[in-house]
Amino acid sequence: MKKILFMCLFAIIGMVAVQAQMAKFQALYLLQFAKNTSWPAEDNAKPFVITVVGDNALASELKAIANTKTIGVRKITVTESAKVSGLVKSDIIFLGESKSSQMSALVTAQANNKVLIVSGAKGMCAQGAGISFVPEGGKLNFEIHEGNIAKHGLKVGQKIVSLGRQVF
Repeated sequence: MKKILFMCLFAIIGMVAVQAQMAKFQALYLLQFAKNTSWPAEDNAKPFVITVVGDNALASELKAIANTKTIGVRKITVTESAKVSGLVKSDIIFLGESKSSQMSALVTAQANNKVLIVSGAKGMCAQGAGISFVPEGGKLNFEIHEGNIAKHGLKVGQKIVSLGRQVF
């Protein structure tokens, strides 16, 4: 009985560690997406705002990064929300996998904003995300839809495009 309990506890600890590692990788990817996207020059005097909807672990990782990194000359600010309505003006909005059902509402609400919408769920580019993370075989990959990104008045650098799986 103790052996089974120990094995279950070990499995739970392993899952938590994998989730924390995934959040760290996603945060690093988001930083690279931000650095390799053409942002409006008029925003250079404002903080670079990343809003995370529905992913506390990712928000924590981004807040740690925000203490030491910038996007060009812009200081990074990380905000969190439980829903897609009423979000602050953001440069990047990350929609966690648990909130993926809200993608169409997010895309509609942000239609006139220069924002990069990134999803933690596979296949969300078909619903309007610019980038969707795709965990595969223990690795973190991403899908990218340049058309969805362009609809928001942004252009992602070729370096990012070539690393992702392009979807249309």
